[in-house]
Amino acid sequence: MSSTIHHSTKSEASEKVSAGVFRLIYRSRSKISDADMDRELGEILRVARTGNAAKGITGALLLYDHWFAQVLEGEEVQVRKLFAAIKTDPRHGSVELTQEANVPARTFGRWAMANVGEHGSADKPLVVTSAGTTEGAPWRLDEAQEKVVSVLRNLTRGYGIGS
Repeated sequence: MSSTIHHSTKSEASEKVSAGVFRLIYRSRSKISDADMDRELGEILRVARTGNAAKGITGALLLYDHWFAQVLEGEEVQVRKLFAAIKTDPRHGSVELTQEANVPARTFGRWAMANVGEHGSADKPLVVTSAGTTEGAPWRLDEAQEKVVSVLRNLTRGYGIGS
């Protein structure tokens, strides 16, 4: 998979949401084989970035130890439609909705879909420490992003379900 670049897209225009935004967080078990992971993850991100930008959806995806955790933010109907499609995607199993709420603002408003990872070519590199990302990470998470990424991190490790 080629190096991933910050994708500043039309979704930036959707940061103008003043009355808040709908946020949904879920986790699922990856059904993608190790041999196909780089190719399939690249395809998931490519399709998500194009489709999400067109629908005004922003978010972040974390994959760890064959678990996906994802935050989706946007207009509630659009986010729920996307989540319904994810639940039927054969690459996802054991899909669990863990949070849904209206929140004051987008957390990943500049990203149609950020790839958060601990290694490889992630958009938001994550080095796990008890305090979150390390000082050496090339892109720092802001406080709101760190809170959401902590939830994603916990979900991919099997704890924090429902918190």
